[in-house]
Amino acid sequence: MKSFYIINILVLCLILFGCQHNSEIDQQLDKAESLMLSAPDSSLLIIDHIPTENLSDTEQKARYALLKSMALDKNYIDTTTFDVLQPAIDYYLDHGTPDERLRTLYYQGRIFLNKSDFDMAMQCFLKATDLKNECRDTLTFANMLVAQSILNFFSYQMEDYVSNNLIAADLYDKLSHDEYRQSSLIKALDGSIASGNKQLSDSIMTIVDSLSVILPESREESELVHQTYSIAFEPNNVIAEMLDTISDYTIKSDAAKLNIAAAYLKLNQYKKAYDVLKLIDSGSEIAKSIRYLQLKPEILRADSRYNEALDAYKAYFNAVDNENSKIFYQKTTVADERHKLEIENLNQIQDRDKIIWLSVCSILLLLLVIGVISYLYRLGKMKRILAEKEQSRLKLENVSLQNQNSILALEKQTAELEAEKRHLAGENMKLRISQLETENEQLKVLSEKDELPDDVKEVIKERIGILNALFAANILDKEPAATAYVDLVKREISDKEKFMNSNRLAFKVSHPMFIKYLEEHGLTEYEINYLCLYAIGLKGKEVGNYMELRRHYNISSDIRRKLGIDEHETNIGIYVRKLLKRL
Repeated sequence: MKSFYIINILVLCLILFGCQHNSEIDQQLDKAESLMLSAPDSSLLIIDHIPTENLSDTEQKARYALLKSMALDKNYIDTTTFDVLQPAIDYYLDHGTPDERLRTLYYQGRIFLNKSDFDMAMQCFLKATDLKNECRDTLTFANMLVAQSILNFFSYQMEDYVSNNLIAADLYDKLSHDEYRQSSLIKALDGSIASGNKQLSDSIMTIVDSLSVILPESREESELVHQTYSIAFEPNNVIAEMLDTISDYTIKSDAAKLNIAAAYLKLNQYKKAYDVLKLIDSGSEIAKSIRYLQLKPEILRADSRYNEALDAYKAYFNAVDNENSKIFYQKTTVADERHKLEIENLNQIQDRDKIIWLSVCSILLLLLVIGVISYLYRLGKMKRILAEKEQSRLKLENVSLQNQNSILALEKQTAELEAEKRHLAGENMKLRISQLETENEQLKVLSEKDELPDDVKEVIKERIGILNALFAANILDKEPAATAYVDLVKREISDKEKFMNSNRLAFKVSHPMFIKYLEEHGLTEYEINYLCLYAIGLKGKEVGNYMELRRHYNISSDIRRKLGIDEHETNIGIYVRKLLKRL
C-alpha cells in the first residue's frame, strides 16, 4: 500500500515539473503581445530573438507560432506557407480558448487567401464565424469579417459582402478605429450600389462623407465610390459632366477605369466604353471580378462585337456557376464538419458517462466486499470468545464433580459460578451491545455713380435692402432676421444662375480687386460664381447642396490648381474670405 502511494506522488511530481513553462520566454512573449498593435515592428523583433529550441512545451510553441504569425501580418509580410503557424493550428484548434481558436482560424484563412485557395480560406472563416458568441477579441473578429467579405465580393455574394462589412464597421466604431471603419463602410457602400439599393447607399454615403473630413487619406477611395454611385443612380447629364472632368484614362486605377467604361455604356457611347475597358489589366483582380465579367459582354455586344460578346457571356456564366458550386461545397463541407464535431462531442460525453458509472459501480462493489470481509472477521472473533468461555465453564464443572465431599460448597460454588456466568454473559452482552453684418453702405454710394453699367446698377439696387447674410440664412433654411424680405429673397435665390451672376457682379463693384485677381488667374465666370458663394459665407458642403452637384469637389480641385492652393492644408472658404480682406 505504501509503495502505491509513493508511485503516485512521483508521477504527480513529474507531471507538475514537466508542465512548467520557461518563465523568461513567457515574459518576452507577453511583452511582444503588448506591443503588437502600437509597435508591431518591435513586437516582431522581440519574437525573432527568442531561440525556438528553448520553447518548453507544445502550448508555449503554439503561442510563439500564433504571435509570430500576428506580427508578420501587422508588418505587412504575407506568407503562403504554414511553417510558422502550424504549431498553433495543431494545438489551439483542439485545446485553445475561443479567442485562441478565432485567431488561429483567421490567420490560417489569411494564408489560404494569399495562396489563392479561396475554398479553404472560406472554410476557415466560416468556422471562425461560429465563435462569435464565445470570443472576446473584437478586433480579430472584425478583421476576419473583412477578409471573408473579400471572398464574398469575388463570388458576387453582395448581400453577405455588404452585411459583413457593415458589422465590421460597427465593431471598428466601438474600438475607435476610424480608418478601418471608413474602409469597411466604403466596401459596404460599393456593394449596396452594385445591388441597386439606393436607400441603403444614401445612408452609408452620409457616414462616409462625414469621415472623409477627418480622414483625408480616404478621399481618393471615397471619390471613387462617389463615381460608382453617380453611374448607378444619377441622371445621364450628371454622368456626362463627371466624364468631362477626366482628361487621361490611362493614369486611373483599374477600378476607376471599370467605372468609366460603365458610365460610357450607360450614355450609349459604346466605342469609348470598349476603349476604356481594353485599358484594364487582364491579369488584375478587377479583371477577375464578377462585375467586370458581367460588364464586358454588354459592352462588346453594344459595340457590335458579337463573337467576342458570346465568348465573354460564356466566361461570365461559367464564373457564376463555378462560384455557386464553390459556395455550395463550402457550406456543405462546413456543415459536415460541424456534424462530425457534434457526433464526436456526443461520443466523448457518452464515453465520459460510461467511465463515471463504471467508477461508481466499482467503488460500490469494493465497499460491499470490504463490508462482507469485515462482518466475517467480527463473526469469527465472537465465535472464538464464546468457545473460550465455554471451555472455562466445562473446567469448572469438572472441579465441582471432583469436590463431591462438600456438596453445599460445590453447589454454592456452582451457583456463584452460574451467577458469574450470567454476569459475565451480561457484561459480554453489554460489551457486545456497546461496538458514521458693412457692404450695404458701399453699395448705396456705388449705386449713385453714373459710370457704372446699367446691369450692374440694377444688381446693386436689388441688393441694397438685403444683406448677404440673409441670402446665406435662406440657403441654409434658417429663419431670416427680417421676415418682410423672405419672399423677395426666395425669388432671388431660386434662379441659381441669375443669383450667382448677380452675386459676382455685386462683388465686382464692391471688391473689384478680388474679381480682377480671380480673372487674372484664369478662372471662368462659372468658377468665380462658385467662389462668390464662399465669399457670402457658405461652406463647401452647403455650396454643393445649393448648386445641387455632387461633383463640386472636382470644381474645387480645378480652382485650387489655378490659384495654386494646397490640396489638403488650406480650406477654400477661409482662403476666399482672407483674399477679400487683403484685396
